[in-house]
Amino acid sequence: MTSTTTPAALPPVATSTPPAPPRLARSDRDKKIAGVCAGLAEHTGVDAVLWRVAFIALTLAGGGSGILVYGLLWLLMPAPEARV
Repeated sequence: MTSTTTPAALPPVATSTPPAPPRLARSDRDKKIAGVCAGLAEHTGVDAVLWRVAFIALTLAGGGSGILVYGLLWLLMPAPEARV
């Protein structure tokens, strides 16, 4: 006689999708000039100070290209949404 056992049913695996990153837009909470670095920080999860240092380094080492990139982002990134 052989006894066969059926495996116990496994509980369903919870499948959850990771939260979507915030929409890329300038920020009105942590802005110093136009909110570009703070908006990039909210979108990427990297601290705004690091974005500011990166733009300063790009400006100094890249012949002023950091200012150009910051200005283009200022024009192209949408303004922050009104918060209620």
